Amino acid sequence: MMYTCYIIYNMGDNMNNSKKKYIGIREISKIAGVSTATVSRVINSPETTSEAIRKKVMAVIEEYNYVPNQMAKNLFSMTSNSIAIFVYDMENPFFISLIKALNNIAFDNQYTLLICDTENNLDKEREYLKYCQSIRCSGIILTEGVKYDLFSHTQNQTIAILDRFTNKNISSVRSDNHKGMKLLVDYLYNLNHRKIAFAGAMNEFQSATERKNSYMEAMQCHNLEVRDDYIFSGGFNYETGVNALNYYLSMVDKPTAVICANDQIASGLIMKAYKLNISVPNDISVAGFDGIASSYFYPKITTIQQNISKIAQTLFDLVTSKPSEPKQSIIDVSLVVGESCKKIDLK
Repeated sequence: MMYTCYIIYNMGDNMNNSKKKYIGIREISKIAGVSTATVSRVINSPETTSEAIRKKVMAVIEEYNYVPNQMAKNLFSMTSNSIAIFVYDMENPFFISLIKALNNIAFDNQYTLLICDTENNLDKEREYLKYCQSIRCSGIILTEGVKYDLFSHTQNQTIAILDRFTNKNISSVRSDNHKGMKLLVDYLYNLNHRKIAFAGAMNEFQSATERKNSYMEAMQCHNLEVRDDYIFSGGFNYETGVNALNYYLSMVDKPTAVICANDQIASGLIMKAYKLNISVPNDISVAGFDGIASSYFYPKITTIQQNISKIAQTLFDLVTSKPSEPKQSIIDVSLVVGESCKKIDLK
């Protein structure tokens, strides 16, 4: 199985013997004429050794470019300065932005971030979990995905979850989907839209379910009809947006605006509209969710901005601080007004 991470080996590139690729503590102790315990103390707690011994051992270490065997050190200590993030869709720009933010935080705190591309596959998640346990990974972040009992009884790893159905015994982080959908429905209502559809309904995913339910609640707050035929099911991808537009165009009573469960769906819908010479927003208004659409995308999508930096920091804190009690964090969101929605005349 291939894991999405980089492994650094202890290479002795400057050794005279070209066949010798590795140098360990035993070789260092023989060359320096000291015990392996002394070499270990020089590396891990130099203050417990004399200056003469430190210089002697460090001279050998520098000559042979010794790098400590981190894997062996992890096995000995039962933990490591590494955390893993399980991602189900590496093509989703939201996850790319999250990984980038997490990696910067991990680097600044001397942690290594392992990226596990699971594709929401139970077998892959099981194998990645085994790998994380084998290297004594200290924490695992689970992103969007179907609920499994796989992580209910993990040992030595702290689990934190982003947008995934789970019990309250595991710490979780999510954006305020309820507020985000209310902001979008309110905004479109103030633009005189009354026929507002929703694209991207998925009962399997927590964020999609929350956004659909919140859309329905916000519509009801304005005494607007929640039509089943205005709710289009599909994944968090461009194809869902393409299919959604085709579906809405086939209707006799078409919606005037579509709220998409994420920006990828909105982008797919807008690109399909462009191919069909349908104007967004003149012919139909479109809104997204995530705030990760490219600033070069035209028209700029009206969307809900998730606070990715705060989400990343909260997740990192949860898996590294190991809270005594599970915590459930809801991160605030904000409305970003773009160019994909237009005010219409009330009929």
